[in-house]
Amino acid sequence: MLLAVIAPLALVLFGAGCQAKVDPDAVSATTLEYGEFELRGGLPTLVATTVRPTCEPGRIFGVDYRIEVANGDHGVIPVEFRWLHPELAVPSRKIWGRQSVAGSPNPILERRATSLEGRALWSLEHPDELVSGSYEFQIRRLSDGAVLLSQVFELEGC
Repeated sequence: MLLAVIAPLALVLFGAGCQAKVDPDAVSATTLEYGEFELRGGLPTLVATTVRPTCEPGRIFGVDYRIEVANGDHGVIPVEFRWLHPELAVPSRKIWGRQSVAGSPNPILERRATSLEGRALWSLEHPDELVSGSYEFQIRRLSDGAVLLSQVFELEGC
């Protein structure tokens, strides 16, 4: 199941109001860490850096990322978060097809900030999710669909 993107608190607090938009050409994204995570104290914690997570029920994998804005703009960052994956049909988890929306749209960069960090996780919670293949997290620019960040995980032996 898609766990979503854990976004900055500012997104939750200020996401509903009108915000300026960041110039899409000034946005870049980088991977900070990636791999397998475990819940420790109720929070996901990175336990192994790998692009080949174990295919087993309850396994969590994903990426920590940073989105940067080069020109000093602040406000809504025009990007979307997606997971591309093998064909899945898990109605109880609202997962169908080969791609899933990952988390909250419209992340917000606060004044005086030049970047924000987040986390995108995928959890194998349902037997129908245990499917071998590529699971790719992407951050895409909304204006033209350009992929700013891509992190691929390979599940084998499912």
